[in-house]
Amino acid sequence: MAVDRERSVVFGQAVDLYESARPGYPDRLVTDILNYAPAGPALEVGAGTGKATAAFAARGVDLTCVEPDPRMAAALAANCPGVQVWSGIFEDYVPDRRFTLLYSAQAWHWVDPERRWDLAYAALAPSGALALFWNHYLITDPDLRAALSEVDHRHGLSSYSLHQDTPVRNEEVQHLLTGDPRFTDLDERSYSRTEWYTADRYLDLVRTISAYRILPPERQEPVLRELGAVLGDGVEMSFVTDLTLARRTPSR
Repeated sequence: MAVDRERSVVFGQAVDLYESARPGYPDRLVTDILNYAPAGPALEVGAGTGKATAAFAARGVDLTCVEPDPRMAAALAANCPGVQVWSGIFEDYVPDRRFTLLYSAQAWHWVDPERRWDLAYAALAPSGALALFWNHYLITDPDLRAALSEVDHRHGLSSYSLHQDTPVRNEEVQHLLTGDPRFTDLDERSYSRTEWYTADRYLDLVRTISAYRILPPERQEPVLRELGAVLGDGVEMSFVTDLTLARRTPSR
């Protein structure tokens, strides 16, 4: 399936919302990735505003970040001044060195599926680590989740909306990597936590999801009003971060 380039850069229209409403990533995940990867420079693909970048930079990682949306890249450079930022799609990026770690947080699915594994292999040093991870959002109250999902259905939103089932990306990634002899030592880990979101912050989170962002205003605003009417004061969110690790084969 080809990457929807227009959809992949709608996040830059909501830089401030993305930074304030999107959750970050667990410290333990960062520790596990750095323990798995050899020491050396790291490459982040699809860095956004730096939700994951800041955590790796704080550990002293020599970090280069690729971000396709220039608005997000500008926010990234401001939020993480010590990292090198390259604005453009990963498919056009030409590494000037091999990296011992390539990671992507919530963004690997935006890379061309016909080229992504070739590009990762080419960017990594022998025995370098590949780390791909996504946050999955789940409203703890099943009745509230069902009610919000019904609003989505009424407005014809796709399965990529916030309240409906989404593709299990790590299962897809692991399946593809298992059949690729260029990668080995596959490992899969999961991290869970809960957080209370006020109604306003939750609606800001909704506004950062591409399925809602691509709606024209005359369709987006009614959805947000109806979701807000269902929410009440707020919602308890369960965040599950799934991580897939692999290592580039040491040959050549």
